[in-house]
Amino acid sequence: MTAIDASLPKKECILIAAEDVFSRRGYTKATLDEIIALADTGKGTLYKYFGNKDNLFYTLIEEKHSHLMDELHSLTAQQPDIRGKLQAYLNCMLKFLRTNKGLWLIVWYELNAAHQGIHPDFDENGNWILTSLYGDPLPKPEEERLLRYYKILWEEVYVLAAILQDGQESGYLKYTPSQQIFTVPDPTSKLTSEAIFGAYHLFAGIANGVFHVINSTMDNTELTSIIVDYFLNGHAAKAE
Repeated sequence: MTAIDASLPKKECILIAAEDVFSRRGYTKATLDEIIALADTGKGTLYKYFGNKDNLFYTLIEEKHSHLMDELHSLTAQQPDIRGKLQAYLNCMLKFLRTNKGLWLIVWYELNAAHQGIHPDFDENGNWILTSLYGDPLPKPEEERLLRYYKILWEEVYVLAAILQDGQESGYLKYTPSQQIFTVPDPTSKLTSEAIFGAYHLFAGIANGVFHVINSTMDNTELTSIIVDYFLNGHAAKAE
């Protein structure tokens, strides 16, 4: 359990406590009472800043995601070639997922509603929607609540997709037209379905690896190098 400096502003204390409790309990089992007790504050203070449990969790996730996106863009922009950009992205992403494993497990599993037959799509105007494979669609408030988390994950995928697309357009990576076997998640995006298809599966593989099978003692840099080598072995246009 995290020790919280009582001299910190109450809002910050609540976020620190929330990170601790959500990471240990998961979203469903986490309670506001436990968060309030750890933050040494009152329920009224929590409601004043966050309104409810979901807004508290989303604020925590959005703050971390925002910092991650800034770091991903900055680190990849500093690299002169595709290999360097891939290494920078994957090293940053691995470090982030390892550090925030408990929270991103919630986003990945508890809040994607896949077990309910729910998946993201776009309407004819390019707006994100959630569609149901079984039964009635989600009520609009619930759809809007869950869509916030889908968008966070896809923004992280899009950074990787842009790198892969640059690699395909430059001839560094193989390009095989998919003939739209994978619908572009965002019809307003300039990213190709091929780049998004590759990025989605590489991202999902890394995330599931961190969550379940990757050796937790292996250094990030070493692990990144191994993953990039494996990826480029199959996708580089020419042997390096």
